[in-house]
This record gives sequence, C-alpha cells and structure tokens, in this order.
Amino acid sequence: MDIRSKILWWAVKRRVARDGCKVIAVGGAIAKTSTKTAIGTLLKLEFPGDVRVGYGNLNSYLGVPLSVLGFQIDFYERPIRLGWVVILFKAVWRGLFVRLPRYLVLEYGTDHPGDIAAIVAQLPPDVGVITIVGPAHLANYPSVDEMVKDEGFIAAGTKPDGLLLVNSSDSYLTNHHQRAKAKVINVVCSLEEIAIKFMEAFGRTLKISPEIIQEAKDDFVSPARRFEYQHIGPFQVIDDSYNASPLAVKAALHLLKQMPAPRIAILGAMRELGSTSVALHQEVGLYAKDYADTIIGVGEEAQAYNADFWFETADEAAEKILSHLPDRGSMLIKGSKSVHMEKVTEAIRRHYQPNNHQQ
Repeated sequence: MDIRSKILWWAVKRRVARDGCKVIAVGGAIAKTSTKTAIGTLLKLEFPGDVRVGYGNLNSYLGVPLSVLGFQIDFYERPIRLGWVVILFKAVWRGLFVRLPRYLVLEYGTDHPGDIAAIVAQLPPDVGVITIVGPAHLANYPSVDEMVKDEGFIAAGTKPDGLLLVNSSDSYLTNHHQRAKAKVINVVCSLEEIAIKFMEAFGRTLKISPEIIQEAKDDFVSPARRFEYQHIGPFQVIDDSYNASPLAVKAALHLLKQMPAPRIAILGAMRELGSTSVALHQEVGLYAKDYADTIIGVGEEAQAYNADFWFETADEAAEKILSHLPDRGSMLIKGSKSVHMEKVTEAIRRHYQPNNHQQ
C-alpha cells in the first residue's frame, strides 16, 4: 500500500466509523455505473441531502476512497504529482472535519487479482450488489474463473447482517450464494434492464413506497454514453460508446433488436480480454448477426467480428462511415473507451445536425 492509499483509507475509515455510514457496493462485469446511478437516484428521493453517489468510474483501490470523500477525478486524466499533494491535504481535512452522508453508493471494480478483496477488506458493504459476472478485464487474469473469484469477494465480504442482491440469470449464481454470509435476494432481470430492476428490488427491501420507486424510475438518467438513446437525423441511436465487454455488447444488441429496421451495429474493439480476445470477438460477431442487418467493426481486434465493413481506427470510421449507412433505421455504437467510438457518434451527428453537435 503506497502513501496515497494509506492516507485516503485512513480518512475514509475514520469518517465512516464516526458518521455511521451505510455502504452500498455495486460490482459485476457490466452496468455497474448505471446500477449505482439508479440506486443513488432512488435513495436521494427517499433521503434527500444524505446520499453520496461515487463519481464516474472511481472504483479501484485508489478510486473508492476518493469517491467516498467526495472527489471528482477522472483517472483517464491522472493528477500530476503536485495535484496529489493537494488531494491528500484535502483528504486529511475531510477525514478530520467533514461529515459524510448517511448513505454511500459506490462501485467496486477489478483490473488485477485481489483488487476487490482489498477494497472489501477496507470497506465491507452493508448492501452488496453483483449485477452479473462474465468475461471483462481479463488481460491481467489467468482465467475467467480467477476473475469470477475476485468479483465474488463482494458476496463474501458483505456484512453478515447485511443484504446481497444478485442476478438470477448469472452463470455464477450458485457461487455467489455459497460465498455469501448475508441474506441473498435473487433479482430477475434481462441484461438490458439490470439497473432498473436492481433499483426496484433494493427499494422494496428498504420498504420504500411504490410511488417513490416509480418516481425514481421516471427520474433516472443513464450516465453519458451508456445506453443513451438519441435521435440523429433519420436514425434512432443507442450511444453506448463508453466501454465494452462481451456481456455488455450482447445486452446492447438485445436493445437494438427492438428498434426499427434496418439495424446497424457499429462495434469497436473490446479491450483487456487477454488471450481470449480473438475467440470472444468471434463469438460476439457471430451473435451480432442475429441482431443486426449490418455490422461495422472498428479497431484492430474488431477484425475478428468478421463484420460487413471494418475500419482500423475510430478516426477512419468517422471519416468514412456515412457511405456505409442506409437512409434511415436504427444503430448501436459501442466499443471500449480506448477505441474512442464517441468520434463516430459525433461524425454522424455533425452530418445530420451540423448546428447542434456535442463537444
């Protein structure tokens, strides 16, 4: 543990103990941020002013304490050394003097073996949520089973007097039940409705009124570029370009299937899949053929989709994509963050809405 982690976790544990916080920890391969946001929306309605929802993707061993302490930092733009001096000074101050809200809604994420176990050891959840477990961030894991074992530490680490919510369609459901010490509730939901269904189940366990739960559903806004519905010119668009894993792409394809034809799946590469990358891209590409009329791949790994068209980079796709689109229909735009599929979305927007494109 480096000095940054020691200081941040000292501040967090001091305040959580003093302020009697309840920790809701969301883990899983997909929909963590959306589920965190949905649960946070509900709690903010029921307990206004006494809820903190972790910022962005601060879900690592270093990111979780920053979330708890109210920092808003994007780790894709890492603070410079002097920035950390300021952050740590503020963390100590907040640990000493700044009261935390009663409810903390956080993501617990994993990139390396032991990540979630380490977070849970520092901050055991009162309520654990496992959205669904599957292939994601495998580059640093020897196997899917090792990654599943790590995700399962949310089940193992949720307090015995707490509550664990799991997805009844999770392939590793039995594993979660076996490891849990808390009461387990199975939530029945399809891949594309995980966030809302977990919010509803969580609300019922807290005996929050059906009216408040419905209001939260109405108020819930998915985070930017995560299952974000848009109308761009003659197209209905699902902009889900924030990130991608095999399970997440399949969930998004299910949504695309429900939209008007013709349907175009613009799929960027799925990164961090390690030695399984080619096989998983081939699997998703084959799966996509049942859900889309046209498949367009973007990025080196995306060649394995065996798509109808392929571009080496998002910049190339943004420049040439329009010639491969029909005159109407629906499209899904998705890929790992490092592929920058948002460039494709914005190129299409600039063409059809030249005076109304996002920066």
